[in-house]
Amino acid sequence: MFKKALSIFAVLFLAIGILFVSLDRVTNCTSPSFAASSLKFYVSSPPATASSEATPSASESKINYYLPYPGILPDHPFYKFKMVRDRIWLFLTTNSLKRAELLLLFADKRIGAGEVLIKGNKIALGVSTLLKGEKYLERAINETQKAKKQGLKVEMITAKIKDASLKYEEILTELIELPNSQDKTGLENVKQLIKNLQERAASL
Repeated sequence: MFKKALSIFAVLFLAIGILFVSLDRVTNCTSPSFAASSLKFYVSSPPATASSEATPSASESKINYYLPYPGILPDHPFYKFKMVRDRIWLFLTTNSLKRAELLLLFADKRIGAGEVLIKGNKIALGVSTLLKGEKYLERAINETQKAKKQGLKVEMITAKIKDASLKYEEILTELIELPNSQDKTGLENVKQLIKNLQERAASL
């Protein structure tokens, strides 16, 4: 019993430590918005020429929305500590508007992680990670609606959610077209769920 309690305490201590490191980085190195504060890892494309317009690059970004670096992926042995950290972080965030921003950040990271996994041929894990990203997006919309009812200004987070949902759809479309995407049905289901959330986001 004592060993089990000690193990639980060690996990919580490590998760809290990771949380405070994350908070310190967000506070000291970035802007106040969680979703906008993350490291951007897409590089803008050079001006298109006539030939490039005829054969657009698969990596060319069409939606002006940048996903943060996903960090530790779900196939990493320490990923469970990251999940504990995220839950503690969310638990400590009580403001509905800030919770919406944080949930959108979590959605961004899951979508980015799912994309990396699928391109690394870990299809099943990638699809389940993308689905978690969709669920976080749904929760972000719910928190935004709550914040709106509380009289908070939600214009900025609403615009981010709309852009994010379009970016997610773009990524899903690209992944479905990959030759190694064996579970196209799963990817198409996630894409449809995101399109459904786009309709909800449009009414915010």
